[in-house]
Amino acid sequence: MTHPTPPPEVFIVGGGPAGLAAAIAASRQGLRVAVADSLRPPIDKACGEGLMPDAVAALHDLGVRFSSGEAIPFHGIRFLDGRSGLSVEARFPQGPGLAVRRTTLHARLAQRAAEAGAAMRWGASVTLLENGKAVCDGREIDSDWIVGADGLQSHVRQWAGLQPARSPRKRFGFRLHFRMTSWTDLVEVYWGPDCQIAVTPTAQDEVGLALVSRNPGLRIRDALHRMPVLAARLAGAEPIARERGAPSIPRKLPALFRGRVALIGDASSSVDPVTGEGLGLSFRQAIALAEALRAGHLRGYQAAHRRIGRMPHRMSRLILLMDRSAWLRERALRAMSAEPQLFARLLSANGSGPASSSLGAADALRLGWRMARS
Repeated sequence: MTHPTPPPEVFIVGGGPAGLAAAIAASRQGLRVAVADSLRPPIDKACGEGLMPDAVAALHDLGVRFSSGEAIPFHGIRFLDGRSGLSVEARFPQGPGLAVRRTTLHARLAQRAAEAGAAMRWGASVTLLENGKAVCDGREIDSDWIVGADGLQSHVRQWAGLQPARSPRKRFGFRLHFRMTSWTDLVEVYWGPDCQIAVTPTAQDEVGLALVSRNPGLRIRDALHRMPVLAARLAGAEPIARERGAPSIPRKLPALFRGRVALIGDASSSVDPVTGEGLGLSFRQAIALAEALRAGHLRGYQAAHRRIGRMPHRMSRLILLMDRSAWLRERALRAMSAEPQLFARLLSANGSGPASSSLGAADALRLGWRMARS
């Protein structure tokens, strides 16, 4: 005798990294989970493809690991002026980050979510009804919770009435891979007059370039003309495949849940891509959300979400200020170059999770003093 499959307790709209991480974490809490996405894996997206050490640690907590050759370790971050070559760098004290192709990351998360027991509904059509119900492929979903993991332009967020009062300014990201051996074991971020390019070693014979700017028409090849230091590094290297783009909208929401609907990942908040913390935030949010869903209330999730994002949002604001002001950018780079331990503490604070307190008032004052003297 065949018994009907019980409905999911948690229905997740969006099968990107945030939705899959939420599915893994909720399944591990003993909840019945279903994930729906209109696309099919592995799903690609323009991103820098670097996982900071905190993101790697969160993935390990979720049981996600990579086999040999799938991930390239990097050991810190270097900021450089794309014209003069002025630079400052810091190495991670807590162990390396990992550079992982976005398709590889998605495939591993999807595999782990299925192993954890989540029902995966790829290529699905989801409709959100006015009565607070969701319909997936023509069937009404009778779940206890609905999780919006459907990205920057989240339909779930709009449906739940959690849209911000105003739309923040967009930035635009583009990614392109080049066939060449990396010259460093760090992720490098080159600063141009109106853009940044992050360079990440994504394979033994490949580097990925991720451009972020306020100009939707700017592409990586054009941006390289504004960064002769990086252009010289790439001389003769051939691009692989096509350039891929996506918008970036750094923002915070006043509320992350309403009734039985919660948001996660870019649907819930987002930081500037140059922080490198977007994926790490999603993975840590997933663990906090699953605990709240198991407890049956979401206020704890909202509080944890705020703690998790506090330092990355501060770092995001600093990056946007540096992007808008050449004067500030030059002085900040010179100040941190003159006293690199300040950059090291800033980097550590950005990626050490909600308990971070390593960047105190004294450090901020010292950085300001150094900038004034630059």
